[in-house]
Amino acid sequence: MAEKLRVMVVDDDATTLEVTSALLEERGYEVLKRESAIGTTLAILRDRPHVVLLDIQMPGLSGDKLVELVGPGKSRPTPVILLHSAAPRHELEALAKRCGAAGAVEKTGDPLEFIRRFEQAIGAHRRNLDTARQRRR
Repeated sequence: MAEKLRVMVVDDDATTLEVTSALLEERGYEVLKRESAIGTTLAILRDRPHVVLLDIQMPGLSGDKLVELVGPGKSRPTPVILLHSAAPRHELEALAKRCGAAGAVEKTGDPLEFIRRFEQAIGAHRRNLDTARQRRR
């Protein structure tokens, strides 16, 4: 049986965290939930998610600053980090590029649209994710 893609969702808004997590679980992803960016670097090293879906506006440590701590070259293995925000798409994509995130997923009230955007964002990285999952076995 193939290992499920493990997604860590980090969001300080409880409703967004629960809804997003439930949508991903319904699609067959294994979901790890975090309500705070504080401590997330350790959780990433411990839990080794394949993807981190990261809210950018959190108290204590913003998502873009967290990417600078755990992004490419900072942790092993490096998860695919996607920023998650209600900011306009062009702003979110520009921020993702500046901080080193793999991409961005806009928050939306439409569950099907969220899943489409999420899967589109990780689609470009799917081959790398599959390789990383095989190495972990």
